[in-house]
Amino acid sequence: MSRTLAFVFVGLAGALWASSGVAAQDFFETSGKTAMELTNIRMCFAGFIMLLISLHGKFKFTLNRINKRPRLWLDIIIYGVVGIMFMQFTYFRAISIGGAAASTVIIFAYPAMVVFWDSLYFKKFPKIGEVVAVIFAMTGVFLLVTGGNPGVLIVPAACIFWSLASGACFAFSTIFPKHLFASKIDSYFLTGVGMFIGGLSTFPLIESVKWSEFFAADLIFDTVWIIIFGTVAAFLSFNAGLKFLTPEEASITATVEPAASVIISGIIFGTTFGLIETIGIILVIFAIITPIIMKKNPALD
Repeated sequence: MSRTLAFVFVGLAGALWASSGVAAQDFFETSGKTAMELTNIRMCFAGFIMLLISLHGKFKFTLNRINKRPRLWLDIIIYGVVGIMFMQFTYFRAISIGGAAASTVIIFAYPAMVVFWDSLYFKKFPKIGEVVAVIFAMTGVFLLVTGGNPGVLIVPAACIFWSLASGACFAFSTIFPKHLFASKIDSYFLTGVGMFIGGLSTFPLIESVKWSEFFAADLIFDTVWIIIFGTVAAFLSFNAGLKFLTPEEASITATVEPAASVIISGIIFGTTFGLIETIGIILVIFAIITPIIMKKNPALD
């Protein structure tokens, strides 16, 4: 695969993830289902499919490595419940309140959370690029949710809360599994098992599970899109491209998701933002790019 095609694959993954948020917004506007119910069916179905896919890869090799260190199963369960399930639930909860575009942009302030964590954990001052990224992210989110007026919230407070909670879970899912990958745990295996375990953990939190209702005529398109394209295809596309790119190069494509969410929401729902809020969105995107640029150009940091 050429590097150009690899960029296309990871960029497509970002767009597909964004489209799942937009589909979720339409889903909530059409149905009376809760965010936890949607999280349940998405993770159970997508996790099962990802597990089937992992059977053709390093499934047995990974399973043997984990069984030799049973403590890793607990880490995988923590990753599946806290890192994936809660990230999905809080994301859908935010969307159900404030829409896909605003929720996705606020969530992508998560790199600032990663910087804060690294600084506290390693007891070091962040690099210049990281500081700039935090400033961009915080300023961008502030402008988006207030329109520049501190006394006014354009985005519902509950949406801000759940979006930031999802961002925190996103940051956790970025940091926590590093030791699992270092133990040569296959990414397809970890994603599939993590999703499935996370999906199973939602059953006690739902009063009545009725999957058949998700496939009613007015919901089936959104349901299938979220599971197949917004989850399975997105992860497969990202992993396919990642094999031929550095992590830094692949991370740049993360900017596709908030941008795509804003664009798709505008086309489908007519969601629009004023000049100040648009500047805020751009600053959040810059926050994602800045550390990567600084890392590739050490003289700037």
